[in-house]
Amino acid sequence: MNGSFGNEGGQLDEVTRAGLDADGLPAVPGHLPGPRSTIELERLRKVVYPGTSEHLVPFVIESKSEYLVNDIDGNTFVDLVSSSASVPLGAARADLIEPLTAAMERIGNEDSHGAASGFMLPLAEKLIEITPASLTRVDLGLNGTEVVETAVKMMRRATGRPIIIGFLGGYHGETSLTAALGAEEHEISRGIRPLSAGFAHVPYPNPYRSPFGPPRPGGSGDPTVDYIRDHLLFHAIDPAEVAGVVIEPILGSGGCVAPSDEFWKALTGLCREYDWLLAADEVKTGFGRSGYMFAVERWGVEPDLMCLGKAMGGGVAPIAALMGSERVLGSFDDVPTGSTWSWLPWACAASLATIEAYEREPVLANVRELERVGRERLGRIADRFEQVGEARAVGGFQALEFVRDRETRERDPELQHAVGRRAVELGILTDSSSTSLNIQPSLTMPPDRYGAALGRIERAVDDSVRELGR
Repeated sequence: MNGSFGNEGGQLDEVTRAGLDADGLPAVPGHLPGPRSTIELERLRKVVYPGTSEHLVPFVIESKSEYLVNDIDGNTFVDLVSSSASVPLGAARADLIEPLTAAMERIGNEDSHGAASGFMLPLAEKLIEITPASLTRVDLGLNGTEVVETAVKMMRRATGRPIIIGFLGGYHGETSLTAALGAEEHEISRGIRPLSAGFAHVPYPNPYRSPFGPPRPGGSGDPTVDYIRDHLLFHAIDPAEVAGVVIEPILGSGGCVAPSDEFWKALTGLCREYDWLLAADEVKTGFGRSGYMFAVERWGVEPDLMCLGKAMGGGVAPIAALMGSERVLGSFDDVPTGSTWSWLPWACAASLATIEAYEREPVLANVRELERVGRERLGRIADRFEQVGEARAVGGFQALEFVRDRETRERDPELQHAVGRRAVELGILTDSSSTSLNIQPSLTMPPDRYGAALGRIERAVDDSVRELGR
């Protein structure tokens, strides 16, 4: 990667102190949902699919600014979800919206698969410049799910092999193909997996929940890769039928888990040995959330494909990209890809402005400081409460995993979801996901404010433990 992304540190501008307490946080909200939100949410439940409407937060948004969310009843919340990590630099930034609106006024919409705009080449060249050197081509996408689907198609086309290896705990989307590739929880692929052949799964290299013991003597150096080699490839799958591996470099929705250095050495060695392609799904990890512009840089990994999305549009535009090597994206032209709204001119303009913001501001230095604060404050929570099995902080990916018993490590989703609900009541938005309470702050959030917000999460844990009698 040749770009420079603000590693020199520096003080970021803070939000106005008006209406904030001594810790710089908004006042604790009143009863939720408030009266106006109650009416609107009830009306939504009558017209929107229940699988969506029944899982909404207990308020309706009025406005957002940086890391704060205001509802229509006058409450203000600290946003530690960041729209599923798709709003990386704070909400509604004028320096991202202005180039977007200028491009929209000048061109409007255009199907970039049929006609290029003046924004297309600069963005493609910039992406090639800032991503690992192994990636020399770009394909267009509207969102992360779409480019993951394209990646699977390209891997099979480039190798002539049918099987893709994924990981238990991984999330790649909710279309038929991406639900079958992922395996975060079985509900996502229920009714789909039996109809989607060509995928095999192994446990994600989660140090806290690995089903394996230490790596075997004389093996790869990593127990997960030993399992692939010694068991999957020996008993079930011919390695010559495997196109490659798709992996989240840091497990996102599945718990904010980072593999070991040894895992990456062993996995890349296995891919080289069998001529497999390695695809990094950086839809959630990409654009700084790991503390590096792209998470694979933490380990010096150069993948054959990289899926980008979410934060690529700066939180103001939908846009995604599939990055690939010449082998994957430069040696054939017969695979249809993308959709009508991929790389709209104004989305490209917003993405270029987003990358410029990373180059101009000390974003990555701030993420590393957020990681330091998270390790300290979440570690303190884990030390205080035996119901916390593990606290994790990897850049702007942070999490608490709750257990009924630290020795057995039996999960406690009831407590986890109770903590998530109580945090909202205290004015802090988190993501109570499949295995953990995930915390994804704005990458530009002042670290002291973040530490104060984690203090309220500690209070939410305390209240919930008492309420449930844990």
